[in-house]
Amino acid sequence: MTQNQNAVEKMNAFLSEAFAPWVQQLNIKAVEITESGAVFNVPASEALARTGGIVCGQALSAIADTIGVLTLIGHNNDDRIMTTVDMTTHFMRPVMTGDVEATVTLLSNGRRMATARIDIRQAGNPKVCAGATCAYAYVDG
Repeated sequence: MTQNQNAVEKMNAFLSEAFAPWVQQLNIKAVEITESGAVFNVPASEALARTGGIVCGQALSAIADTIGVLTLIGHNNDDRIMTTVDMTTHFMRPVMTGDVEATVTLLSNGRRMATARIDIRQAGNPKVCAGATCAYAYVDG
């Protein structure tokens, strides 16, 4: 098994072990760890839709925050305790009920803080539907 496969498995395991049950119900799956971040898939779910078959913004924000943390877990190769200290989300176009692809780019990953950029797309569509920038503080010293 490669180091990247190990990191993907670690991210998926951390999600099932450390996050609240309602976050686990989003069914987020780490697909790939990249040099600067990671790629995720969230399968279609009617539970995430609001009227009109649009994935609700609350779900997209939760996905963005969660995959930012998971990416840091994968890149740091540890389970450092962190907390979100700031998050800005922009919704540019609707995400219709269906599979969602998301990419994380780590902008910084320091000793005490980290910042990530998250882009969310409808699966198979190159246009960004929602984007978030999240800042995390490591609370372990």
